[in-house]
Amino acid sequence: MIWMDLAVRGTVVLAMAFVASWMLRNASAAIRHFVWTAAFAAVLLLPAAMRVGPRLAVASTPAAATPSVARATPARVQLPANPARNNQPVRIPWAGFYAAGVLLVMVRFLAGAWRMRTLVQGALPASYAASAAAGVREELEIARAVRVLESDEAHVPMAWGVRRSVVLLPAAARQWPAARLHAVLLHEMVHVVRHDLLAQMVAQAACCLYWFHPLAWIGARQLRKERERACDDAVLNRGITAPDYAGHLMELARVLVERQASLADAPAMAEAGDLEDRVRALLDRGRNRKPLTRGAASAVAAMACVLVLSVTSLAQPGRGALAGIVQDPSGSRVPRSEVTIKNLDGSNEEVTVVNAAGEYAFASIPAGRYAIEVKAGGFKIGKQEVVVTAGAASRADVSLQIGNISESLKVRAARTSPAPPPARALGTPQRIPIGGNVQPSKLITKVNPEYPADLKQQGVTGSVVIRAIISKTGDILNAQVINTVHPGLAQAALDAVKQWRYQPTLLNGQPVEVITTVTIAFELE
Repeated sequence: MIWMDLAVRGTVVLAMAFVASWMLRNASAAIRHFVWTAAFAAVLLLPAAMRVGPRLAVASTPAAATPSVARATPARVQLPANPARNNQPVRIPWAGFYAAGVLLVMVRFLAGAWRMRTLVQGALPASYAASAAAGVREELEIARAVRVLESDEAHVPMAWGVRRSVVLLPAAARQWPAARLHAVLLHEMVHVVRHDLLAQMVAQAACCLYWFHPLAWIGARQLRKERERACDDAVLNRGITAPDYAGHLMELARVLVERQASLADAPAMAEAGDLEDRVRALLDRGRNRKPLTRGAASAVAAMACVLVLSVTSLAQPGRGALAGIVQDPSGSRVPRSEVTIKNLDGSNEEVTVVNAAGEYAFASIPAGRYAIEVKAGGFKIGKQEVVVTAGAASRADVSLQIGNISESLKVRAARTSPAPPPARALGTPQRIPIGGNVQPSKLITKVNPEYPADLKQQGVTGSVVIRAIISKTGDILNAQVINTVHPGLAQAALDAVKQWRYQPTLLNGQPVEVITTVTIAFELE
C-alpha cells in the first residue's frame, strides 16, 4: 500500500530529526526549531520525491535471482462441496480509512484557523500600544505593517497571519505596566520576524498526511516548544533581564490556566504545558541563545534535501520482470489470450496479449505482489498471485479451466387434468460462448421430467437446480440438487437428467469432462 510505504520513509526522516535535535541539545533553540521545520518540510516533499526522484534497485541475492514459479496443476473436474458459497478474501478498505483520517485532522486544523480568523476580525485596534509597537518594529527592523489589536476573547497575547501579520492582545493588557507590554510585543513580533506561523502550518500539514504516526505529533509538539524558547532567547538578547521576563511569563501563564484556553492554532507567548522548562531555560545563564544564522539555515536545509533524496532512492522497491505461459488443461498453449496484472502493494496495472506461442512477458515492473487474471474465450478466468522481486525474473504459468455450460427447461401441467401430457421443454439452452480450440458439449438425448401426479393435485410448484459432470463419453455423472425444493420435484428432475446424453466437450480434439448446471421449472397452468 502506498501510504504504508510513505509511512516507512517518513519514519526515517522524523527519526533523524529526533537524533539531530538530541545532538544539537547544546545549540540554540532557534537552530533546533529550524531542524524540526526542515524535517516536516521534508516529509511533505516525500510523496513527490518518490515519484520523480532517482530509483536505485536493491541488488538481489543469488537466491532471489532464481526465477520464482507459480503454477496451477490441471486436475480432474470435481463438484464444489458448497457451490452456493463464495469464499472471497475480506479486503479492508485501507485507502478509505487513511483518507478519512486525513480529512478529520484537516477539518480540526481548519476549524482552529477559522476560529482565529473570526477572533481577529472581531478585534479592535489597541491604540494604547501603538507607540510601543512602533518602537519594537523599529528595534526588530520590521519593514511591513504589523497591526496590534485587542479582544475580550483573547486570554493571552498571540501572533497571527502570514502575509498580514497581527499581534492580538487580551483586554487586560490595558492595565499592564509598560515593561510587560514592551516584553509581550517584543516576543510576539519576534514570531513575525521568524515566520513561525508559516513553520507551524508546515507542521500541521505534515500531521494531516501522517495523522496515524505518533512521531509526527510528538515532533509537532517539540517544534512548538523550541519555537517559544527561541523567541524567549530573542527577547533576552534585546536587554530584558531573565527574572523580570520570567515574572511576566508566569503571570500570563496563570491567566491561561485559569481560563483553560487552547493555543494550538496560533503562536502564543504563554503555554502552560512547557512553562517549568521555559523558566529554567530563562534563568540558565550558560544556555546558548544565539539566533539562527543564514549559514546554519543553509546547512540544515541542504542536509534535509540530501536526506530526502537518500530515503527516496535507497528505499525504492526497485523493478523486476515477470513472464510465463498460458495453457489449457491438456497442457497445450492458449495464444491470443489477455493477461492483466495488478500490483497489490502499489497502484500500477499492466495488460498484455499472449503471443502465438502462448507466452506473455512484462520486462520491467515495480517489485511487489501481483494478482494475475487471464481471459480467453471458452475458458474460466484464470486467477493467480505471484511475487515480483527487485532485480529478479519471476515466472507464473497459468493453466485455464474450461468454462461451465448450463441447460434450462420448464415443465408445465394443468392442475385439474387427470392425465397430464408429457412436459415439453420451453426455451433454448444457455451456453457460455466458447471459441478457439474448445468445442462445446451438445445435448443429443433429452428425457423430459414427468410432473408427479400427487404434487400436481396438491398445487406444488418449484424450480430444481442440478449440477453435474458431463463425462468424456457424454454421460451424466454425480448429478446433485443444489437448491432447496420439494423432494418429489427434485427426484423427478434427477430421474430425467440422469438419462440425458451429450456429445462431449472437445479440447484440441480430445474429449474432456466439464461441469454443467441444469435448471428445471415445474409450473402449473
